[in-house]
Amino acid sequence: MPSRQRTARVAYPATLGILAALMLPTPIAQAEQCVTKHGSATGITRGFAEYEAFLIIRQVTGNWPFEQDRISKPVYKCKSDGALWTCSATAKVCKS
Repeated sequence: MPSRQRTARVAYPATLGILAALMLPTPIAQAEQCVTKHGSATGITRGFAEYEAFLIIRQVTGNWPFEQDRISKPVYKCKSDGALWTCSATAKVCKS
């Protein structure tokens, strides 16, 4: 049976240094960018109107169906229009 010779693979220090530098975390130069967003909706219950108003904020900022940015707890202002509720939501959205 013929013998196989294996060649040794050598990692060069310069290559390892470059790879290590690429893998290090880099500091973020920019500060977080935050904006205040508003949404408004009408529903048959107050809870549903609040949910829909906040959902509009998430949709407009690209955070629906999965939340990718940090969103503060929304502040709601609601009023009853007879049988319906109208709510507006305000929340701070910070890009991460």
